[in-house]
Amino acid sequence: MLFFFHGLESGPHGSKYQLIKRAFPELISPDFQGMDLPQRIEKATAETEGLTGVTLVGSSFGGLLAARLYSLYPERFKSLVLLAPAVHTEEGDKVSELPPASRIRVIHGNADEVVPHAKVAAFCKRFGIPLITVEDEHRLSSETSQQAMLAALDEVYTGV
Repeated sequence: MLFFFHGLESGPHGSKYQLIKRAFPELISPDFQGMDLPQRIEKATAETEGLTGVTLVGSSFGGLLAARLYSLYPERFKSLVLLAPAVHTEEGDKVSELPPASRIRVIHGNADEVVPHAKVAAFCKRFGIPLITVEDEHRLSSETSQQAMLAALDEVYTGV
């Protein structure tokens, strides 16, 4: 199973969802609009209850949600793709566990003015996972970023 967790200011069917859905029609994207992190964790917990082998794609605040959910229920998840994840907050400090480097990809724009690149780099270093840096801003809308997202999914979702 493949889930997409959207960010704070987007919805469940934005441009990243559309891009991924074209390549992976089985993509599921719960609607977290208007929810704070505890509400999102509660809803995502219910959505993934009883599942195993799930891959999560999380964008910005959805990336923080995906990382926190993995920490809470690692047995449910096979892999993660985190896109400009908002892990630069105290909530990011609560992430205690992530998949091994072979099953996680973190993609971040070097010109991101919303989530500091250095903070995401430090987060990745803390867990010993590589950071894929792209020439882009927070939205990761460049063709290079989109190709990196699909390549990451090919590696950790279809390739694992």
